[in-house]
Amino acid sequence: MRQPYYMVDFSVAHCMFEIRINDISVMTLDIPGQVASMTPVNFSILESGVQTISATLLPHSGQLSLDPAAMLKFNIKLYDVEKDFVFKEQLAAYQFAPVKEEQKIPVLRHQLTFNATVPYQLKGWQEGTNLKDVEDMNEKLRTAYQNIATLINNKRYDHFKELITNREHIMVTSMYMSPQQANARINGLIEDFEAGFKVAPIPANAVLQTYGNGKMAALKKINGESALYLVNEETKEELMLDMMFYIPKGKTAFEII
Repeated sequence: MRQPYYMVDFSVAHCMFEIRINDISVMTLDIPGQVASMTPVNFSILESGVQTISATLLPHSGQLSLDPAAMLKFNIKLYDVEKDFVFKEQLAAYQFAPVKEEQKIPVLRHQLTFNATVPYQLKGWQEGTNLKDVEDMNEKLRTAYQNIATLINNKRYDHFKELITNREHIMVTSMYMSPQQANARINGLIEDFEAGFKVAPIPANAVLQTYGNGKMAALKKINGESALYLVNEETKEELMLDMMFYIPKGKTAFEII
């Protein structure tokens, strides 16, 4: 199979949840009702071998314990997308046990593994600095966010494209995009920037989260959404920029990965 395509198939209700592949967040949502969906995860798989998938079940934003109706089940599905979108097999799967009415559970977690075979090998964030050794990490990350906001608001899109080069290389390679698809992906983002969107200030209560086994970081709203987002004042629409940052070894500033 020359283009194996891995997806997480999930069904969730009445909770905030996060699913990570190899400690990379592939889905985070705060769901008041019930949702079933699928999302691709190849961008979190850097090379063939054993992959980890972890799921965390959390209370709604502002709550201290899980809703008794909280539910999450998920599995990994493999497709072949070389010529069409063909289902091949289901891999790892798990469903959390129901939360009992009398229980006051603040969080539930589960981790399992699956084997993946991909036709590429990426360095990604693996050569990044261990962030536990970085002083003033929060301040440095906020500086990186502000630099991006300045570029977008000042319409310095060529420089913005340079900053996301590593990120786009991972996405294009792992998702088997053609050059035309890769260009359309970036151009579509810039078209959104030009459609009246401006970068919003980082929320005061944004939380720093680490990923990639301590080598990546991002600022998140308390509902799990990215703290880097744009707002269209006329339509009141929001555009999330869900980006991760790392510090390459030998450097001192955060870069997009």
